[in-house]
Amino acid sequence: MTTSGPTAEPDHAEVPDRSGRRPRHAAHPSADVVSDPLARSVQATQTAWAHMEAEFGLLTSSQVAKVLGARPSNRMLASRNRAAHHIAGIVRGNAVLYPGFQFDRVHGKILPLMGRLIGLAVANGWTEHDLLLWLCGPNTAFEEEDRPVDHFHDPDSVVAAARNEFETQW
Repeated sequence: MTTSGPTAEPDHAEVPDRSGRRPRHAAHPSADVVSDPLARSVQATQTAWAHMEAEFGLLTSSQVAKVLGARPSNRMLASRNRAAHHIAGIVRGNAVLYPGFQFDRVHGKILPLMGRLIGLAVANGWTEHDLLLWLCGPNTAFEEEDRPVDHFHDPDSVVAAARNEFETQW
């Protein structure tokens, strides 16, 4: 007959009750368990970025430099414009990407509207992430309830919609 030595119980083991039975306990949620609503929200956001990329492109800093007429090696151009609140970017992996709708590709310029929108967003505590998603989401400020990005031809209407959305107090 073989016997083994005493086994150490983990620190979290329950102490038996007076009857000698260990109490049953509810499963403790793990820190890496994600709720269904959170998972759906993350998936919806990822889907929105994928749609934005498919429709407008998510440009690298080298691509932004090229669009603006600079050498593609001038990767600082995009980050300087982002720091100056002229364009907005999203972090994907270890890179910042810039939605293509911010640029007038024909004239090689940043749309001035973006600076106005970023200024409003920052003044009201909105992140670039929030602003970019808002621009590509349906909005009741427009008759067709379409997206603000669909109205870039009328910058004042987009700024008015943004002001209404960003500055509303509940």
